[in-house]
Amino acid sequence: MKGFSKFQSRKRLRENIRKFSEKKVDYAKYMRDIYIENGLAFISCKVKGFYDIVDPYSVEEYEWLNESFARYVESNAAYIPTEYPIVLEIIGGHFSDKQKEVIEETILDYYGLALGDKQIDLIRNRRKIIVISVIAVIVAVIEWLLDAFSYSMILQESIMILVWFFVEDVVELILERIDLREEKTDAAQLASVAVRFSNKFNDDPIPDDVAEEIIAEIFEDDDDEDEDEDEDETE
Repeated sequence: MKGFSKFQSRKRLRENIRKFSEKKVDYAKYMRDIYIENGLAFISCKVKGFYDIVDPYSVEEYEWLNESFARYVESNAAYIPTEYPIVLEIIGGHFSDKQKEVIEETILDYYGLALGDKQIDLIRNRRKIIVISVIAVIVAVIEWLLDAFSYSMILQESIMILVWFFVEDVVELILERIDLREEKTDAAQLASVAVRFSNKFNDDPIPDDVAEEIIAEIFEDDDDEDEDEDEDETE
């Protein structure tokens, strides 16, 4: 009976593993219920005061975001599909107009700098791809010339191996660039966040016209930049 009991126990454990491996959730429904509303994604933050958001060690005019607050926002944003603009709802605090202005600027500056870092990473990645590709082409031409003039096969084979190393590096950089572009898009989503203040949490659906106004506000600066670029091209 003892052996049978152990057999039953192992069978139950295997059955548990099978059920866990097959378990699924309706992720899209979960996102709609928790975050998504009228084409916007909402992150609600309950705070008590100014320094729950702004780092107390930062000085006036050079404010920095509180690390705990930033971590909370980013951990929630990680579950939001990139195609949805984010509204950051700050609940509580009873801030003055000046404090609200500082908080909004600090949040946008913080995530704007993060977006800038991703832009720099993409520029560096592109430069690496160009430089290594040019070197690979030059080395390949040298190998072709050596082959044309019947130089040592050992030297030619060594150069070909070198070319393949360069090609492998370029492929890795291209794959890295795909990831960097995704990270830049995620950073741009947070850098475009709309900040809203409220003394009390309200879970009522927002009207369609209000949602449209928020979306227009989020992309207003981007539209202005596109117009400036078009004017420059025309001139």
